Amino acid sequence: EYFGLKSYPITYTMIDDINGVIGIFVIIVLVFFSGELIWKDRSSHINEVIDATPHHSITSLITKALSLVIVTSLINLFLILIAIIYQLVNGYTKLELDVYFLDFIYNSLPKYVTWSMVLIFIQVAINNKYLGYFVSIIFIFLLDIIFLMLKIDTNMLKITATPSLTYSDMNSFGPALTGVLWFHAYWFFFGLTFLFFAGLLWIRGVASGFKSRLQSAKKHLSKQYSVVIILSILAFGGLFSVVYYNTQVLNTYKTADEIEKGQADYEKTYKKYEKVNLPKVTEAKYIIDIYPETRAVLVKVGMRLTNKTNSPIDSLHFSIDKHWNQKIHLKNAKLVLNDEKFDYLIYQLNKPLLPNETINMVVEASYITNGFENEVSNTNVVKNGTFFNNFEILPNLGYNDGAELSDKNTRKKYGLSEKNRMPELEANCGINCMSNYLSNGKADWVNVETFISTTASQIAIAPGSLVKEWKEGGRNHYHYKVDHASQNFYSFMSAEYQVARKKWKGIDLEVYYDKKHGVNVDMMLKALEKSLKYYTENFGPYFHKQARIIEFPRYANFAQAFPGTMPYSESFGFIINLEDAEKNNVIDAVIAHEMAHQWWAHQVVGATMQGGTMLSESFAEYSSLMVMKNTLKDSLKMKDFLKYDMNRYLRGRSSEVEKELPLYKVENQMHIHYGKGSVIMYALQDYIGEKAVNTALKSFLDEYRYKEPPYPTSLDFLRNLEPNVPDSLKYLITDWFKEITLYDFRLKEASYKKVNNQYQITLEIEANKLKADTIGNETKVKLNDWVDLGVYADSDEKKLLYEKRVKFDKEKMNFTFLVDSLPAKAAIDPRRILI
Repeated sequence: EYFGLKSYPITYTMIDDINGVIGIFVIIVLVFFSGELIWKDRSSHINEVIDATPHHSITSLITKALSLVIVTSLINLFLILIAIIYQLVNGYTKLELDVYFLDFIYNSLPKYVTWSMVLIFIQVAINNKYLGYFVSIIFIFLLDIIFLMLKIDTNMLKITATPSLTYSDMNSFGPALTGVLWFHAYWFFFGLTFLFFAGLLWIRGVASGFKSRLQSAKKHLSKQYSVVIILSILAFGGLFSVVYYNTQVLNTYKTADEIEKGQADYEKTYKKYEKVNLPKVTEAKYIIDIYPETRAVLVKVGMRLTNKTNSPIDSLHFSIDKHWNQKIHLKNAKLVLNDEKFDYLIYQLNKPLLPNETINMVVEASYITNGFENEVSNTNVVKNGTFFNNFEILPNLGYNDGAELSDKNTRKKYGLSEKNRMPELEANCGINCMSNYLSNGKADWVNVETFISTTASQIAIAPGSLVKEWKEGGRNHYHYKVDHASQNFYSFMSAEYQVARKKWKGIDLEVYYDKKHGVNVDMMLKALEKSLKYYTENFGPYFHKQARIIEFPRYANFAQAFPGTMPYSESFGFIINLEDAEKNNVIDAVIAHEMAHQWWAHQVVGATMQGGTMLSESFAEYSSLMVMKNTLKDSLKMKDFLKYDMNRYLRGRSSEVEKELPLYKVENQMHIHYGKGSVIMYALQDYIGEKAVNTALKSFLDEYRYKEPPYPTSLDFLRNLEPNVPDSLKYLITDWFKEITLYDFRLKEASYKKVNNQYQITLEIEANKLKADTIGNETKVKLNDWVDLGVYADSDEKKLLYEKRVKFDKEKMNFTFLVDSLPAKAAIDPRRILI
């Protein structure tokens, strides 16, 4: 469910539900019936007759294992049938029986087979039904706990464990499938070997005791049986070698503890270079070749760096990413530090880079898939739906504070002081306003050009306008160039796309989508148009010649805004059922938010300082709400959108582990800058007028649009806001932006009496205003605020009969007013715009 709307019951969501509920249930069935199958003959005392018949013990055990597999498979297939019926009942007819079947074959059946063989071995080896149950449960659950305690992450020791397999409509079973199949084969022969040993230990007749079982094992160990066991062991050993080589040698990985310790050591070693002077990226030319079939990407980037400081720079620092095999080429520079443990490089320049001087640099990077991994580490480079950004393929210029540990308890564990989330807000700040929170001082406004190629069946997309496209060597080639220097934050994508296009005032509106997901595309184009219309009219021009929505696989579930392009997950807007779209169109809301970032973040961006994210996320969400309001033409319906932002804030503050700060000092806390910020901005336009708020936003934007540093702070916006707020409402700036203010209103009683042909409504109210500190302590303060009262015509709250803004200045008050018809409900703040 998204904003009150549900997705269509597409096949992969049904599969997720099945896999989510079947796991523990199937394990219980396997444990219980493994015991029943082994002991049922003895319970009915017919085992002596059966044991006397001419058959090999392994034959009996194989049939018992097969019985377990059939029972569990039938349970799984029954749930698939229920899922299909559910789809049909809900009017969804795009049944993908092949996907259901393949997921069962790839994901479930091999696990049932392995567990059946292992659990039968346990019952035979223990030779006691109930002790066998106990050992089976211990074996299944205790081992996982032990591995968790010992921080053992390898799937080679966890029975039936494989890399995580996620089906995507765009990318089928994805990059994990190869590893999953190898692991299934590995575990199958593991289980088969134990089943063969169970055949040796299986007691026939009335013999008991360890000595008797050894004698029985010798009797069953014929030459042919020995060959079969040896072949099974050899097969398991061969698969062990393949899996071990791929997951432990070819594709190494670090445990969670190793990663954690590495982050701490990196900070201890190189934090001293955090403030070192560095040049900024001013131009970049990307040459990118994507090879989806082999999950490979080759990158070459020419970059121009400019010294924007007031001091000479004698060295360049880089943090590189080995996964992308990054190599740096710098002329007239010497590599003086190459720390391979922490991937930190320092180049000494032969001649210091003076202020305003530039230096050219070339970066080569590549992502090459080799074999398969214990767990897929990169789902950004795939066969269909590759999506990565420039931060991934380029080395980080200087010390990377994003690699630091953030949890205060973990930092304490490694002897690190508490991490400051953002520098404190300053008025008239100097050096601290020379970087913005998106690029953190590594760039300002950058000109970007991209030459990108992909396979013949796919379209490759980069930032900017498409200058040229051509075919060469059986591949598609594209040349893109940005229309305006933008923030150093760009994405590159490739997939087998369908494309929907529309023109709006010379701007190309485009949606790149998978052929299975065309149902909401027209709405997406309309959402782009509605957003552009409102934002250009209220905030100023759009500086790109295109606005693109681009679908990517569901390995992540978000929408994101890059200059002119907005990647959008397949599991989000593309599969939402918009039959109730008139009430609550989540596609309009999300697209309006991401389009708003083309102004709030990509035309003006806040300094790396408290309050910085208010200038992007709060403003973008407010802008989205205003597009919704102007589309619905009914402010009462906006409750349905506002309640999600309101609840997001209230839930977030209830689980805050650090400290809650006022909105204008928000430190990248999502529940504050998304939830609280949007509600406050929306309420503000309701109190002082939409035009007044938008005038303040536009004047702020005009002052800082695409300007070089110093970057603005939240104080700069409040400076633009204050002249637009009437004196009688100036208290709102303090209460809503600068302090943490909560309202506690209680409608104690609502009554009416008929007066002539009208109804006299009397409301008895108890009202308090609270101020909270950063750790949640609340204090009552004097109330002298304007608040709305109203009555609804219906119990569903769809129509207001009466609404009036009144002054709340006492803790207990009565209000009386007349209405023409009898209301169904009365309310304080009936449109729910106050927190």
